[in-house]
Amino acid sequence: MYKPYRACPICSIEDATFVHEVKFALFDKHPMKNGYNVIQCNGCSFVYADTHVTQDELDIYYKELSKYEDKNIGTGGGFTPEDKDRLVKTAVFIEEHVPDKNIRIADIGCANGGLLKELKHLGFQNLVGVDPSASCVDITIAEVGCEAYQYSIFNIDKNIGKFDLVILSHVLEHILDLPSIMDRLNELVVDGGLIYVECPDAENYYKIIHAPFQEFNTEHINHFTEISFENLAALHGYNKIFTSNKTLKLPSGEDYHAVYGLFKKAPNPNYTLKKDDIILENIEVYIQESDKIFKEIEQEITDIDVIQQVALYGIGQFAFKLLTSPALYNRKLKLFDNNDINIGKAINGRLVLAANTIAKEFLKEEFTIVITSLIHEDGIRKQIQGAFKSSGKFPVIKGFKKLLTKEQSYAHSTF
Repeated sequence: MYKPYRACPICSIEDATFVHEVKFALFDKHPMKNGYNVIQCNGCSFVYADTHVTQDELDIYYKELSKYEDKNIGTGGGFTPEDKDRLVKTAVFIEEHVPDKNIRIADIGCANGGLLKELKHLGFQNLVGVDPSASCVDITIAEVGCEAYQYSIFNIDKNIGKFDLVILSHVLEHILDLPSIMDRLNELVVDGGLIYVECPDAENYYKIIHAPFQEFNTEHINHFTEISFENLAALHGYNKIFTSNKTLKLPSGEDYHAVYGLFKKAPNPNYTLKKDDIILENIEVYIQESDKIFKEIEQEITDIDVIQQVALYGIGQFAFKLLTSPALYNRKLKLFDNNDINIGKAINGRLVLAANTIAKEFLKEEFTIVITSLIHEDGIRKQIQGAFKSSGKFPVIKGFKKLLTKEQSYAHSTF
């Protein structure tokens, strides 16, 4: 028996089985510290991160350090063709199941308001955006022309009123205290009202590995399936109308699996928790495949001459894990990133430098460049080559996209 720090966020049972240890080297003062254990609830089979981090710490992260306000790298605004297509399809699904265009809709965690914009295009007018980031709220107001407020779901002013439909798209995977968020939803949703939820699909992580252990990251701390959606909703007074899974396109062009569902506020006191008999087996396959790729990457880095300085380019979730690897122990390291939010931060005392300074830094002391953003590898390689074009010197560049496993044959639902 594993005694978790965090009770199961679905059924509240404090009895779990250890699944996997996740190690990070994170930005100094990051709330996630050094990592967490992935565990499975022995009651309802839910898989989640067992972490010391508090909800207040996570709220501060999303309020002050969120990447989602950046139109270039964030999702949720529809500023890339792939993100727009995702949002259009979600809006069409909602329209098909909720034809009344006069209902009041709230998108909680609205990011830059892309879904609200698509709903408005379909004729829905009574729209409200809610997000912990002030920048996201400002962008939503400007882009959509609707009401938008800077709140965490836990501190939404009751004067905001009630809603016929509340949307939580790619939100619940970030929330430690799911019971509290469901209680808060009950205050926001009218009797007989609806909630739409969507998250990464843990049952299908193994089908596409974007980087080793990518789905076990500092932001995704709950790993949902259709069954866990149904359990969470039913335990808090919502009946399932529809659940399914789908395949999304990332801005990189890669596929990404998601699970989604529509639920009606109508308590069912006779509901019995459902066990998920598939999730652990699929998660274990994901872990095995990720571990295999991670070890191959470690070996390639180990093979770099020990006297050669190494520069990591792309300081995100994979870099956080790679920085804990013995392959980088005792090496001289530099860190580079394109994201303004990361530049100037430090990991174990090492500052993240702006990507546009990489050629200048190379002239001071040469290094091998390791691209640690695997799904953006092709674009980053072109950026690096462009940066060195006029310098007369060219670094060795190592990327690992070639090691990623390919999509297995499967069937998925469409809208």
